[in-house]
Amino acid sequence: MDVDHVDNPREVFEKWRNHLTPALSKGEGEVSPRGDLEGGSSSPSGESERGLGILLVYITPSGKGLKIVFKARTEWGNLIDNQHRMAELLGVEVDESCKDSSRMSFVCREEDVLFINEDELFSYENKEFAAKYEEAYRRGENAPTRTLSNSPLKGENDSAPLANREGSGESPDTTLPLYHDVPYSKIVEAWLKGKQVKKGDRHRTSMMLANQLRYITDNDATLIERILRDVPFVKEIMEERNEDISATIEHAMSQTFLSGMPKRMSEALKQVLQKENDSTSLPKREGPRESPPSNIYATLPLDEWASELKKLTPKYPCMKELFRNLHPHKMPAVLFSSAAMFGTLMTRAWYHFWYEPEIERRLNYCIFVIGDPGAGKNVIEKFYHLLAQPMLEADQPGIDALNKYKDSRTERTTSTKAQKGDALKKPNVIIRVHPSRTSTGEFIRHMIGAVEEVGDKMMNLHMFSFDSELDNVTKNNKGADWKDREVMELKAFHNEQDGQMYANQESISGMFNVYWNFIYTGTPYALARKITQRNFGSGMSTRLAVIPMPDEGMAERKQKVDLKANDVLREWANRLDKVQGEIPIEPLNDVTYEWQAGKMEIADFNEDKAERSILKRIPYYGIGVSLPFILMRHWKEWSEKKTLKMDDTDKQLCLLAMEIQYRTQQFFFGEMARRYYEDQNKSFEQVQRSTRYQVCYKKLPEQFGIEGFMQVFGLENSSARKALTRLVKENVIKRMSRGKYEKTLKELHN
Repeated sequence: MDVDHVDNPREVFEKWRNHLTPALSKGEGEVSPRGDLEGGSSSPSGESERGLGILLVYITPSGKGLKIVFKARTEWGNLIDNQHRMAELLGVEVDESCKDSSRMSFVCREEDVLFINEDELFSYENKEFAAKYEEAYRRGENAPTRTLSNSPLKGENDSAPLANREGSGESPDTTLPLYHDVPYSKIVEAWLKGKQVKKGDRHRTSMMLANQLRYITDNDATLIERILRDVPFVKEIMEERNEDISATIEHAMSQTFLSGMPKRMSEALKQVLQKENDSTSLPKREGPRESPPSNIYATLPLDEWASELKKLTPKYPCMKELFRNLHPHKMPAVLFSSAAMFGTLMTRAWYHFWYEPEIERRLNYCIFVIGDPGAGKNVIEKFYHLLAQPMLEADQPGIDALNKYKDSRTERTTSTKAQKGDALKKPNVIIRVHPSRTSTGEFIRHMIGAVEEVGDKMMNLHMFSFDSELDNVTKNNKGADWKDREVMELKAFHNEQDGQMYANQESISGMFNVYWNFIYTGTPYALARKITQRNFGSGMSTRLAVIPMPDEGMAERKQKVDLKANDVLREWANRLDKVQGEIPIEPLNDVTYEWQAGKMEIADFNEDKAERSILKRIPYYGIGVSLPFILMRHWKEWSEKKTLKMDDTDKQLCLLAMEIQYRTQQFFFGEMARRYYEDQNKSFEQVQRSTRYQVCYKKLPEQFGIEGFMQVFGLENSSARKALTRLVKENVIKRMSRGKYEKTLKELHN
């Protein structure tokens, strides 16, 4: 029990000694080895031979408080009930913030211990109390269970805690908050659909339930655990095998928190609210359109983006062909992925960005298209085969030469005639398109070898990867051959330098820059496996453009077939594959700088580091997504003059690309970013601690003598003089006269 704001703790203790328990008067100021506070005399409140059960009393470090450690009694109630009852007997007020064991006791000095029973203090155990209240505390139920009064002690069964009334016909636990005026227990019953969870399914079901409870508990882990511990099948596994529910909650909290309500939980809420005849409706989503609860992308302004793109479609080559027979909400995913393919074809071009303008920037892309299974992500693969065709065709001779070399090496091991031939030499080939299942050595060799002369300089051509299954990429990242892949993915966005120096003869040694664009499609779960809270700090998330592809719209049996559409896309792919030189983008520099500067001002005002981190790389995507389409729109001017006179339409496309990237970054990674900086701040939080030396120095008066210094610091004469000499040298104090000193600092710092 914690008692605060006690100006004279020793006097208060003496009153207990003299007036409450006569047995205390034995050891005037001594620490009793047997603990007379606990002993057999009766108290004014009518306590029996059992005594008060006090085992320890000491003064808190502030010198203005007392801590009393005593044996808890089941008949008094739970821990805070016991504290209130003891406070009544001792005539003090209890600090209710110490109502359970989450508030641990401070260490105290030996001289501040007023009373101790060492024999029982360190070996005490109360199995009866644990049996009655331990489960309630594990559920977070630590509130008082009875009304405070000065009446005689109640019996064992009076005011029984609510946590122990299960099955008694009494009202349910009212200490749990309600969700829209509905008890959580009823929502859980509806979620279980009245079915009994059988053995073998209980652990998995508890994990699913914990995960979905996050959406109706404000993602509060403590509240979720309290709810879960009251669920019958969870109680069963806790009793049978001591199930670690805390670990289940921790696993649930590590899962990606999506903006939409899970379908099963949404249905349970509807069912419960209808039964209750409650006028409270389900929480509405933000956004311009009504969407079913199962649509996790409902908070994104997909209608607005589609409307903007429809306005821009007639003004830009290829957009009509790209968006044909496409649901409007899938247009952003096609825009970003096709821009990445077009931009990769423009690998022989560069531009100067407003940040560090002396650097030649390349068109770099890291694109993830995320949608549910069957959402139509295959359309990205269709465009890959069309738009990447110039690269695929250019790679084929190199692939054929490499396979022929490998076949020849195999033949050398089986044919005597082949062994007499000329020595084989591995061909130097340019292969730019690489699947997920590629060895690191081959990838680096091809990347270093993919160099062309452009004008008066040698330029590295971008490698390119596409995979329709993001999980395939993640899986291959773990293999030995591709163990460096994730680092290279990070360095690709800014063409950062990497290198290797291995002992094996076939690996290339030296430094190189990473030129590599990639597009992967996958599910939300695949994204959650790729980018987690644990690896969020790597910076991969801010380099990514993660664009959703909602599972919306019906497949049309009689689609409008445009036989020329694919030819148009191939034609533009071949044109952009021949683009070379610097592309002037000053209007886009103006637009991207102003957009980011405005958003950064707000983030700085809010002191929001998470927002700042999201904003920093968005302008690169504004330029990278819009520039290929702008170049196609002004193709004649570019072909003749190598200039681009951009107008408001071009700026609007750039702004739209930035807005899509900004909102999707917030959607997929906003919460991760905030949690990352919160955890980081906690890790580096500095706790100010005062040493005994600092405390003693602070107690010194402004001017003092040797005797005063010895008394405050508790030093002998010789030690005190040495300390004074050192402090004078350090300019902490100064000598006024013989044996007299003055402080030069108010207090010492670490």
